[in-house]
Amino acid sequence: MSRIILALAAVTMLSACGIRGDLDRPDPLWNSEDAIRRECQRQLENNETQDPRCAQFQSGAGN
Repeated sequence: MSRIILALAAVTMLSACGIRGDLDRPDPLWNSEDAIRRECQRQLENNETQDPRCAQFQSGAGN
């Protein structure tokens, strides 16, 4: 009985753990360049920190 309670307590403690910070969003499977452009534009309009992938579009290298 005490092993079950101990196991449940351990599982409960582990479930409370989370990943801190932002998770990197993977690139889309198709139309990735268009999606990155839209995301960069949205970030620019909302004054959010820019994704490193946005640099290629701001410098004109992606045109």
